[in-house]
Amino acid sequence: MVQCHGNTMPPFYRWGTRCVVRRARYLVAFAAALAVTSTALLAQQTAPQATAHDTASASRSQLEAEAARLEHDAQTASDPKVRSADQEQAAVVRQRLRDGDFQVGDRIAMIVRGDSTLSDTVAVRADRVIQLKSLPPISLQGVLHSELAAYLTKQLGQYLKNPQVQVTPLVQIAVVGSVGHPGFFWVPSDLTLTDAIMLAGGPTQVSDLNNTTVIRENKERLTSDQVQQAFASGTTLDQLDVRAGDQITVPEKGKHDWLRVAQIAAILAGLTVSILALSRH
Repeated sequence: MVQCHGNTMPPFYRWGTRCVVRRARYLVAFAAALAVTSTALLAQQTAPQATAHDTASASRSQLEAEAARLEHDAQTASDPKVRSADQEQAAVVRQRLRDGDFQVGDRIAMIVRGDSTLSDTVAVRADRVIQLKSLPPISLQGVLHSELAAYLTKQLGQYLKNPQVQVTPLVQIAVVGSVGHPGFFWVPSDLTLTDAIMLAGGPTQVSDLNNTTVIRENKERLTSDQVQQAFASGTTLDQLDVRAGDQITVPEKGKHDWLRVAQIAAILAGLTVSILALSRH
């Protein structure tokens, strides 16, 4: 309760001079607290997230250098969280160098000059091998995207004279949610994220592109902030390390409004408690 001209009453109910001053103080405190909290909440929601892998098309030497850098940073980091993160990223790069970029189920569009009968779209089979017509299976174990054309040219050179090989790795992704034609699509890995969405019919009138995410194995692989960066820069699926089975999810507008409302309600409830506590003094 607040004393206003000798009368005891709840704050904000009487409009005497002293009450106006007190009310003004409360309102200023309320506005300041709300501004600070809202700014913090907005910063938390819009803070840039860690960028996606930009080494998807890197050469073996570049990946070796990246792994060495991460391992060095992990050894010198004083923060355990930073050290752990660097170690995990280094392990991922080392695994790529060991296993290569191709997974079972991936497809590769091939054009072979020297034997047109070998030009085809082939699937990566068990044990990461591809089968070209009557030729023996060719293993892709340990082969990177950046090495594929030269690697297949060398392999086919055992059977053909001076073959010229052009390759386009394909990846099957799902584009779901508020798009014209949701579904599964085989797309070249150098396709941009925006083109992948357009391939699925593009956004609808109720699409919320600002909250588009990429999901892998029911976990968020790329946040909405990372996706927005990819939209702006024209980043390709390969550069984003999008793999077979990943899901681009475009939500409808309003799907996230309930969360913001709940957050704001919690802020206002906390401020109300603080104001009532102040009013008792």
